[in-house]
Amino acid sequence: MKDSDWEILYELYKNPNMTKVANLLYMTQPSLTKRLQHMESEFQVTIVNRTPKGLEFTEEGEFLGKQAGQYLEFLSKTKEKLKEFQENSEGVITIGSSYTYSKYTLTDLLVQYKQKHPNVEFNIINEQSNILFRKMLEDAIDVGFIRGDYDGAVNKTLIGRNEAYLVTKEPVDFDMLPQMQRIGYKTNDRTKELLDNWWQGWFGSEAPGSMIVGYIDVSWQLIHKGLGYTICFLPDNFENTYDLCLTPLKNRDGSSVTRNTWFIYSKNKRITRVLEDFIDYIEKEVAVKGK
Repeated sequence: MKDSDWEILYELYKNPNMTKVANLLYMTQPSLTKRLQHMESEFQVTIVNRTPKGLEFTEEGEFLGKQAGQYLEFLSKTKEKLKEFQENSEGVITIGSSYTYSKYTLTDLLVQYKQKHPNVEFNIINEQSNILFRKMLEDAIDVGFIRGDYDGAVNKTLIGRNEAYLVTKEPVDFDMLPQMQRIGYKTNDRTKELLDNWWQGWFGSEAPGSMIVGYIDVSWQLIHKGLGYTICFLPDNFENTYDLCLTPLKNRDGSSVTRNTWFIYSKNKRITRVLEDFIDYIEKEVAVKGK
């Protein structure tokens, strides 16, 4: 008996109509009849009788029809469990992470996790948060660590909140900034929006153009050499290697300018046991408490 024969038998048992079952299984009626005859020959029994009212299952046929349902259920559960074993044995999690989160936080987090889960491996994709969020929606990454607030079909856990700073070589008054050289850097759209809104609120005008560098590290080097200033969000464990002047960015009402960091994973993706363990770890050990 082929697996497909058991499927034929079960479908006929549920709906004893040769034409309907043939259409359901994308077969011709003669092919279906031939397979049924083959089953009867193999088991040496009559499975169905053809009557003016249609097909009638014999006692043996009733038994085989019920067995077919149990066999197909067993086969489905077996395949599903084997697939789960395969996924869990692979133990690979694809992580999307913003550049600064990877540099200042992610490495230590993964080292700690690997100590208790040595068989888990990680593929890490570093990109801007808006690109990572799109990759999550496209199912190109398993989980993400992103800066800024994005809406979509994802589960989110708050894992950090950072303040923005004015970074200069020497102390300066905010009101002097329009006359100074601003140094821009590669960042996501939400971060740019937060900083541009601060400028608009403080000066009543659009943020000025700037000298653009690749990553924020380069801007710190240029500031150290006296070539301008930048405004940016700094991680909690930021090391001020260049001994720069860091002034917290404040709104006119005295409130701080802050940005959230989120751990995200899809609401639609099937979660393997390996991925479930990692998500559980982040939500219990890394999430901001009392948010």
